[in-house]
Amino acid sequence: MEIDNDALYHIKNAKCVTILTGAGVSAESGVATFRSYKDETKESLWSQYDPQKMASLEGFLENPNRVWQWYQWRRSELKTKEPNDAHKAIAKWQQSNSQSVTLITQNVDGLHQAGGSQNVTELHGNIWGNHCLQCRTEYKEGVDDIEEVIECPECGGQIRPSVVWFGEALPEHAWRDAESASYSCDLFLSVGTSSQVYPAAGLAALAKSQGATVIEINPEPTESSVVDYCVKGIASKFFLESL
Repeated sequence: MEIDNDALYHIKNAKCVTILTGAGVSAESGVATFRSYKDETKESLWSQYDPQKMASLEGFLENPNRVWQWYQWRRSELKTKEPNDAHKAIAKWQQSNSQSVTLITQNVDGLHQAGGSQNVTELHGNIWGNHCLQCRTEYKEGVDDIEEVIECPECGGQIRPSVVWFGEALPEHAWRDAESASYSCDLFLSVGTSSQVYPAAGLAALAKSQGATVIEINPEPTESSVVDYCVKGIASKFFLESL
């Protein structure tokens, strides 16, 4: 992997680092992205369904049990996945105390936390959590092996996974924390995610507007005027070679 010496200088000497991770990081652990679900699940009964429809309020309202069962299947798949070297390297970097490192992720799988990261801003929620669609009360009971939508004990509404579906706004507190971290950093790393898809792409632009250096790490780098350095490759190799 070729990493520009100037990019390495910024990585080593930054005082305040903000990292934004996307599906590419978890893909190294074998977690299928939405774009790859059709291929990854062709032997599964779920291959006939559009993942985007299964991750929307409209799809849930149309058939709550079908969507719930899809998420239960996804959870069962995720239980077989382990944090990879990228997850572990980021956690170690956060714990080193030599630099301030803030982690923002678009992933919902919890692998950053499993890899040792304690402070993670989750823009799209967490697939292991559940809450009521109606009153939004968190549902803390276990849901293993439950194949039908649960009734909220508080209001009788339907329990849904605590992830951000297509068409829904990002959690206000998470977005506020992400903006603050991007505004105040002097190095912004976009890892395993496009620098052109909003709203998350706006974080790199915000960091850049405040004078931060922006580095993108992706197998297929995007052509964005916001990015100062593009590193073509997978996240785990980048962190092992740069830290």
